[in-house]
Amino acid sequence: MRAGMHGLFLLAVSIIFVFFHLMLPVYAFLPNIQERAIHLALAVILVFWGLKKKDRTALDWVIDSAFALTGVGICVYMVSNYYQIMDQYGIAENQMQVVMGLTLVVVILEMARRAVRPALPIIASLFLLYAIFGHHIPGTFGHPEYSLETLSSSLFLTTGGLWGQLLGVSANIIAIFVFLGAFIVHSGGGTGFMKIAIRLAGKFKGGPAKVATVSSALFGSISGSASANVASTGSFTIPMMKRLGYNPALAGAVEAVASTGGQIMPPIMGAGAFVMAELVQTPYLEIAAAASLPAILYFVAVTLGIHFYAGKSGYLGMGDDSIPGWGETLKASTFFLIPFGMLAYWLLQRYTPQYAAFWAVLTTFFLAFFDTDWHLDLSHLWEKYHQAILTGARQASVIAAICACAQIIVSVIAMTGVGVKFTTSILSVTGDSLFLALLLVGLTSIILGMEVPTTAAYIVAVVVGGPVLADLGVPLVAAHLFVFYLAILSAITPPICGAIFIAAGMADANWTETAKLGLKLAYAAFLLPFLFAYNPSLVLVGTPVEILFSGLKSLLCLTLLSAGFMGYFRGELKILERILIITAGCLFIPAFWWVNLLGAVIGGWLWFSTGKRESSPLPLSETNPNA
Repeated sequence: MRAGMHGLFLLAVSIIFVFFHLMLPVYAFLPNIQERAIHLALAVILVFWGLKKKDRTALDWVIDSAFALTGVGICVYMVSNYYQIMDQYGIAENQMQVVMGLTLVVVILEMARRAVRPALPIIASLFLLYAIFGHHIPGTFGHPEYSLETLSSSLFLTTGGLWGQLLGVSANIIAIFVFLGAFIVHSGGGTGFMKIAIRLAGKFKGGPAKVATVSSALFGSISGSASANVASTGSFTIPMMKRLGYNPALAGAVEAVASTGGQIMPPIMGAGAFVMAELVQTPYLEIAAAASLPAILYFVAVTLGIHFYAGKSGYLGMGDDSIPGWGETLKASTFFLIPFGMLAYWLLQRYTPQYAAFWAVLTTFFLAFFDTDWHLDLSHLWEKYHQAILTGARQASVIAAICACAQIIVSVIAMTGVGVKFTTSILSVTGDSLFLALLLVGLTSIILGMEVPTTAAYIVAVVVGGPVLADLGVPLVAAHLFVFYLAILSAITPPICGAIFIAAGMADANWTETAKLGLKLAYAAFLLPFLFAYNPSLVLVGTPVEILFSGLKSLLCLTLLSAGFMGYFRGELKILERILIITAGCLFIPAFWWVNLLGAVIGGWLWFSTGKRESSPLPLSETNPNA
């Protein structure tokens, strides 16, 4: 009985959550802080009463309820006293406001711990300790003394504190896009993603692995989470690869690497595109456009790695009986093409992203009335709505927790000026060396991304490292994408590689072997951020001719590097040939045409010389999966 009432309560809150954010783009009826407080209050309820295990003890219920009611109560106070608080100009009128501010910080830290791993709230806590005790630190990293009253007032009573731009992006933009993704998947778009992926890639050499890549790119464009991507597409692609004779570790590695790239595929990009647009003060559409070419190149690099591995190991494509017909595929694909088309239409009309997402969500309400063969299917209508609402609300509440916690870090950095101090320190170490700066900032992004959600890792790393790269001549958008990209790749970088862990578990494979194969597939992809840092035209900074030239150069670079890392081009490569082909790929990185030409000559010679050794693929049962 209690479980049933609890489920109905969470469903009711989720419906309110979805309805509230669908109305915001159309009826912007609240001041920013009020809408952010309502957004946080609803997320608090869903995190503390919705995310924990079902087998709660009585003590668990008391603790969860205390956190939830306290958080909601403080948010309600902010909404009801908004105009009075704004007249205080960030100065607490009484001790109650000071206590409320500090209490809300504790609630947000615990909320983030429940929603994601403890690393993010631990980092936020360290920044808070720095704000409180940093005046004792001598030298550059010291700062003026801040009392608890000053810290609480700055975080709770100003627009630059807890209610700042990150929570605003979560409330105004990210939430509705998360709901769009959930409604597309549950109204039939998920089936469409899989069918078009099989149709396009299934017949080719290594077809099942390429299906995983295409489906992950499509699904990742709306899920924005490597873990969600692995769990969704991997539930189909991993068993399919294993059934066709693929090594379980390889099946897991392919899915993990492909799914990780979903976070750089527009439109959602793991919520990073919207945060980036806010930080760079650039329209979302321009951020999504800038990210498109690197995203395509990422999946090209992964597909090439799979192709060469399949060629070396003899993995065949899928049989004709497993490939859906074009008619069936196109019918199913309309369930994501129509919402995507609606989204693109309103964006190109220069409406806001959230307004475009509103109309795209409305189209999914209509599509849910049909199955993927376009037959009226009312029997599953409520089930589709129900799953979409719960999934979307759960994901949006987790992102709200991440953004609120990250907002604490950003606020402390702004208050203490520690970001500028870090930037100065990095520049003093690297001097004028762009490569050293990229290496240092990149390592920071990867290490942070191992334990902290991608969006939060990007925010922290870019606040510190972004100005360094900008000072060394990297365009601002390219610098932000560089940090974001490497934070994403931490999901497949040992020792803490979340996407690898999930995929290995689903494939019943050893995670270390899965991680090794994942790195082998993604070696070339790790170089992509350096490519667009040195060649900003890859993020559409430059003339059309420069963009086209850089794109072709990068394609040749990734092709040669993938072949070298896999040991196969048109035929199996010997050790010296692998060294030569990797060298040829690296020669496409510098911006000197004669160096690029030398790389093309070496690559062309190897293309013709290895073609004579090409052999016919073996049946899957006879391949060596560990080759």
